[in-house]
Amino acid sequence: MTTTFAAATAVTPDGDGVYRTDLRSEYAIGGAKPNGGYLLACLGRAAVAAARAAGSGHEDVIAAGAQFFRSPDVGPARIETRVLRAGRTATQVTATISHDGQPGVQAQFTVATLPAASEPYWGGIEPVAMPPIGECQPLFRADRRGVSVSFDPAAAFTITPDGPAVTGGGELRAWLRDDEHDILDPIGLLFAADALPPATFGVVLSGWVPTLDLTVYVRARPAPGPLRLRMRAQLIQDGFADEVCEGWDSAGRLVLQSSQLAALRLPPGAG
Repeated sequence: MTTTFAAATAVTPDGDGVYRTDLRSEYAIGGAKPNGGYLLACLGRAAVAAARAAGSGHEDVIAAGAQFFRSPDVGPARIETRVLRAGRTATQVTATISHDGQPGVQAQFTVATLPAASEPYWGGIEPVAMPPIGECQPLFRADRRGVSVSFDPAAAFTITPDGPAVTGGGELRAWLRDDEHDILDPIGLLFAADALPPATFGVVLSGWVPTLDLTVYVRARPAPGPLRLRMRAQLIQDGFADEVCEGWDSAGRLVLQSSQLAALRLPPGAG
């Protein structure tokens, strides 16, 4: 059965700033531990709902910073929120998802209102060159998440009968599409910031690369159409790796920037 991104990140109020959600196995690593970007998106939904409940007119997450203490399991989850400040320009909210009574992921959000089809006054980054989506490699033959990833063959992660195959030398490039609406909202960009496998796999194939800290800036509401993503490994050293991700919409506008720090254990003989 295929879910949708909106359904997979939906939250229900439960009083006193608490929200309930159902963490979906379709967005889990190995079917058990939810992806970090997916968790941030669920927390973001709760943060926007909390801001709305506090009387804020702000509807879009424009910045998020999360620390990952323990990875929660799939299934029912509790999110606690607190509105720190509701101002005219922005609203700040914290949101925490617990695991076995202990903090699992803690995030702080800045919520504002992004105009549609805005253009930068100054700056930006040119979109990375990629083949058309029809010439790219799907991550999964049948993606049941309601979103789909298709890799540029020159910078791709592919699952083969002999195991993972990675090109790009520390850089992954892919299209990300919402298969239901063909447009990602700002919450969808929080997921997009961590939607690809670790770019470090193009340098060294290791085991799990758990995210410790993730920061995302949402710079604009995306235009309809698939999102163009580039994830790059910056530095691998002393058991940690940092990566940056950029995303452009179908109009070529930079709509997201993110950076993350992850733990990385080199395989025997690699260091």
